Amino acid sequence: MFRHAKEFIDNKIDRRTFMAKLRDVGVSSVGAGTIASSLSIPTANAARSGEKPEQSTFRENLTGGELMAEFLIEWDVPYVFGLAGSEEVGFLDALVDRDKLNYVTCIHENAAMAMADGFSRASGKTSIVNLHSVAGAAYALGQMVSCYRDRTPVVVTAGRQTTEYRGSNGFLEAPNLHKLPSEYAQWTWDVTSANTITETLRRAFMLSEAPPGGPTFLTFSKDHWETNVEKAEIIPRSRSMVDTEVAAKESDIKRIADLLIAADKPMLFMDDDCVRHEISSEVQEIAELIGAGVSLGARMPCVFPNTHPHFCGNYGIDKELAQTIDCFWALGGHMFKVVNKSPVPWVRRDATTIHTSLAATEIGRNYPVDVGVVASVKATAKAVLKELKSRDLSPKDAKWVTDYTKSRRSRLDEKATREHDWAPISTSRLMKELDTQVADDALVTTELILSKYHLWDYFKIDHEKPFEERRYNHATNSGVLGWGIAASIGIKMGKPDKEVWCLTGDGAFNFGSQALWSASRYDVPIGIVIFNNGEYAANRKAQNFYRGRSSETGNYIGVNLKHPDIQYATMAESYGINGERVENPDDLKDAIARCRAEMGRGRPYVLDVRIERFDKGMDSEYYDYFSVADQG
Repeated sequence: MFRHAKEFIDNKIDRRTFMAKLRDVGVSSVGAGTIASSLSIPTANAARSGEKPEQSTFRENLTGGELMAEFLIEWDVPYVFGLAGSEEVGFLDALVDRDKLNYVTCIHENAAMAMADGFSRASGKTSIVNLHSVAGAAYALGQMVSCYRDRTPVVVTAGRQTTEYRGSNGFLEAPNLHKLPSEYAQWTWDVTSANTITETLRRAFMLSEAPPGGPTFLTFSKDHWETNVEKAEIIPRSRSMVDTEVAAKESDIKRIADLLIAADKPMLFMDDDCVRHEISSEVQEIAELIGAGVSLGARMPCVFPNTHPHFCGNYGIDKELAQTIDCFWALGGHMFKVVNKSPVPWVRRDATTIHTSLAATEIGRNYPVDVGVVASVKATAKAVLKELKSRDLSPKDAKWVTDYTKSRRSRLDEKATREHDWAPISTSRLMKELDTQVADDALVTTELILSKYHLWDYFKIDHEKPFEERRYNHATNSGVLGWGIAASIGIKMGKPDKEVWCLTGDGAFNFGSQALWSASRYDVPIGIVIFNNGEYAANRKAQNFYRGRSSETGNYIGVNLKHPDIQYATMAESYGINGERVENPDDLKDAIARCRAEMGRGRPYVLDVRIERFDKGMDSEYYDYFSVADQG
């Protein structure tokens, strides 16, 4: 689909051929027409409506680097995230006299990529990252995977050897650098000349935003940024917009509505696409009309208000509930991104299955579908809701789901009561204390592995508040660690008026701690809370699942992080950031208050909270040890 989109944008195929190719991969005629219209420069549409389209601007006698800077300014891109290197000097030099374009220095490309990801999520704008050769691209690749999995639009650029020097195996040369992230990018390209820079950037932004969305990757020979260009066109942003709200065809909408109404126990399952497309209000209304439960994918942020009486949490944890569902609507790309394949299908084979996503290759990939629709989850949910309302239905009896959620809530509250005074601190206590003090409309980034469900269970996202006034949870479902701190910085840059928190495991914190430097330099007032259990708990769980010698002996390989015991507040202090360790549950309230006070003063703060471990092997203190000094 991406290749066909590029051919259409490049005028290599006409609209009719493009639509035919989309229909061949399962896109409806209506959807294909919407995508074609969204990728077209709307001169004809503007002419029909009597409005003159915005005209291009031109730049004369500028270097390629200056052209790139002018393009970004013209397109209202406020930040370039990166780590400067030698190949990019022509572009970096162009930033010296251009105050409208801010360079955000990061001390690791992992942080630059995640920061841009966070900024795009919060601001709704496609961001740009500037990397140094194969080294920078390789370091950034992990978080490019996160962008790709979450469909976040980010344009990534990398410098490489001068054109005339390429092929000599020079310093940091990579002959096929532009192909390096091809499995995790919507489009990759090696820029051919300085004269093509503005048009190639335009294409990269459009293809990054084109359904289903994700990063694009460009490489520039060093001389392209240094070469003088006599004249270049910058096509305006207004003529380069992509509409991602691709509609489903009417017959599919009616059939989805029929199946939902006919079901006794329908489930609305929110997955990948719901990171980029906010559909909680539509899902809430649909669930109330048809008496449906609402659940989330295992790797998802909490994109549905967890106070709602139809919220069932993570689908599949309760296998008994899963086996009672007779109609399952997957709203999003990947049905069940889990570590181990379930011995029985998570969706019963006799259940009616509906799957909607802009990612055509995911429809029906893991489970048979009765209605498979390549379309926007937002546009489809709105259309289904409209169809349901047009039938003048009385809300169906939802007793099955409200009884379930009340029982679930009771179990969770009883658990939190039992754990209230634990030391080390229980995760439920920590999350409830945060719930009490964090702002009602805060943006909360989570990079928690086994603790992530505690946010779903104990940190309220209020369904009675409108979307703009309630809390919002950001997370990545990629599984690539080191995303959270940098993403929180980008989120705060994208929404500077919001209170922003980062809740991260100690393992994930170690992968992304370099981002603290940028948080300190740029006075980014975020609260960073480390859920410190002193181990890679997910790895212990995996070794237990294997049921081998590690599980038998309690000697878990590569799990223990307490020898040496890392002092994270001291680490933060080395970056000029205040912080503290908390080990007593009664100290939590005041520590969180001190964190908020520091944020109010315009600075980040780190809370290192020692939390409990749970499940089999939680008491193990084994760690792999030998002394190299003793071998000398």
